[in-house]
Amino acid sequence: MAFDQLSVVLAGLAIFIAVGYYGQSTVKSDVRIDSLPWVGLKTGVFAGLRTRIGSLGTGVLATLEAGYRKYSSSEIIFCVPRFDKSMVILPGSQVKWIVDQADSVLSAPQAQRDSLLTDYTLLDTAMARNPIQEIIVRRHLTRSLGSLIEDIEDELAVGVTHYWGKDTESWTEVPVFDTINKVVARASNRIFVGLPLCRNDDYLDNAGRFAGDVALSGTLLKLVPAMLQPFVAWIFVLPNRYHLYKASKYLIPFIKQRLLDLDQAHKTGTARPDLNDYTTWHIKEVELDPVERTPQKIANRIMTVNFAAIHTSTFTATNILFDLYASPLVDTYVKEIREEVAQALSESGGRWDKNTIAKLIKTDSAVRESLRISTFMSTGMDRVVVDPHGATMTNGLHLPQGTRLGTCTYSIHHDDGVYENAMTYDAFRFSRPREIAITAGKARMEGNGTETMQGSVKKEELAKLLESKNLATVTTSDTFLAFGHGRHACPGRFFAATEMKLLVAYIVMNYDVKALTIRPPNSFIAGSIIPPMKATISVRRRNM
Repeated sequence: MAFDQLSVVLAGLAIFIAVGYYGQSTVKSDVRIDSLPWVGLKTGVFAGLRTRIGSLGTGVLATLEAGYRKYSSSEIIFCVPRFDKSMVILPGSQVKWIVDQADSVLSAPQAQRDSLLTDYTLLDTAMARNPIQEIIVRRHLTRSLGSLIEDIEDELAVGVTHYWGKDTESWTEVPVFDTINKVVARASNRIFVGLPLCRNDDYLDNAGRFAGDVALSGTLLKLVPAMLQPFVAWIFVLPNRYHLYKASKYLIPFIKQRLLDLDQAHKTGTARPDLNDYTTWHIKEVELDPVERTPQKIANRIMTVNFAAIHTSTFTATNILFDLYASPLVDTYVKEIREEVAQALSESGGRWDKNTIAKLIKTDSAVRESLRISTFMSTGMDRVVVDPHGATMTNGLHLPQGTRLGTCTYSIHHDDGVYENAMTYDAFRFSRPREIAITAGKARMEGNGTETMQGSVKKEELAKLLESKNLATVTTSDTFLAFGHGRHACPGRFFAATEMKLLVAYIVMNYDVKALTIRPPNSFIAGSIIPPMKATISVRRRNM
């Protein structure tokens, strides 16, 4: 049986089990706080079951939006139903409270494990319960990013050219999601496993399919009651296991050779700067751990990193392209980004490095703005109360142990009280204040002094100037939650932001793209927001 057919069968099995079990349960029993209002509850026959099934559909975002407008704007906490476990929604003003709580009180890792059921879907409980890969990404990838920029740009260039072509005469219709998914997989694996494996189509196909398996199997398995999950999980993760097996046929020999190369280099005292990738960092990080240093364990970690990188970056890049090229101001945006990239490369002698990337202020803004308006999660800052004594908020509300909570990320990002014209994609929304700050800084350095700056800029704008340094894509806040916020913010966001800016820069400089009269709509399923997966754009290589 093909694995796409198996997924359909598993979906049917999950729904059958779920309907029988949840048909007898009440939604409100998920949240043991009687004082909180609810949105999205149905009434009548089988109200609980109909409510839970409704939480899997396309109306979830509308429910959250209604709750946000009615309650969050008045600083009222409310509840929304979920199929597996309902959720307490805190207003944006409480993001700081969430961030300030110790992990022993509110747990982000537990919320992630509950959301993806990673104990099963990642095929090894250590992947999420002992997330070594996150430590390596946070510590080594971020620190080494500057030295990897040329490699990332090279792989993006090779990938886009391969999938979009070199035709300078005719327009070519390309499926955005599918081609970008392959480009992202190649660029990410250039950093994970390096050349030539990062260009092996069979390996990349299985790595990408594994990433999709984790999300799908987790979603389906959540339909099954928790008490039954340990007994049936093995069925739901068969596709995951198959694609891990297929990818491991390439990863295991590669890792064994890397272990030999590093051991030999260590014995001879030979430096190997050519082996500067995730695999090397991981091997060195677990040098004294015989279990974690096995080839299969390292292969599992690499596939887990692939899941984290490919899925989210493909969603992000797809949204960026549709947001940019469907904007009524696309001609202006592309012209100014193109000029910015050309100027930055000219000043660096045509070389991509950390300083060149730092000059892409408008490009960075276009990426951040798409992450704002086209966030792919309706809720964020998800946490689970793990303290046996519960957690008490500053307003006195007590949240019992086991309570799932979060915020309306989508609604915060689309709130006119937070962002002016919040429903409009404004590519340079975040670069304008930064450009003003840079101009003001140059004026001071030229001897014009603070008084001149204050005379040319209104006092109410001075605060914005001081905050401008916090408007880069990688900077999180209580109103920009695309990467989360606080100590549990996405550790890979620095790599992801660099990858996205380089991708936009390469496409704008090397391709003409026909403007879209209307942006293909995203799909809203349960709590996820899916970019248009079948939509296409017309591209033509620029004749330079």
